[in-house]
Amino acid sequence: MARKPHQNEQKVLDDKLEKAPNFDVTFEKLKSIVEQMETGGLSLDDSLALFEEGIGLSRTLFDVLSLAEGRVEELLSNMERSPFNRGE
Repeated sequence: MARKPHQNEQKVLDDKLEKAPNFDVTFEKLKSIVEQMETGGLSLDDSLALFEEGIGLSRTLFDVLSLAEGRVEELLSNMERSPFNRGE
């Protein structure tokens, strides 16, 4: 089971997630780059520039997903601590 984040750590995670770029917008930018590169006809310099931008966007998306995963884990751990009336 994952370690439960302290309240201060969770505040930092929440702040980072709130300030993170919009996932959908970033993903659409990455898809557009992939489509441009797949179509071909780009110069080597343009291809390299797009590839570099795509790698940066991929890292950003990974970071946003990691932050979201941390938030989900925190929410689930809070549910485990909350009393539910079982069977009622």
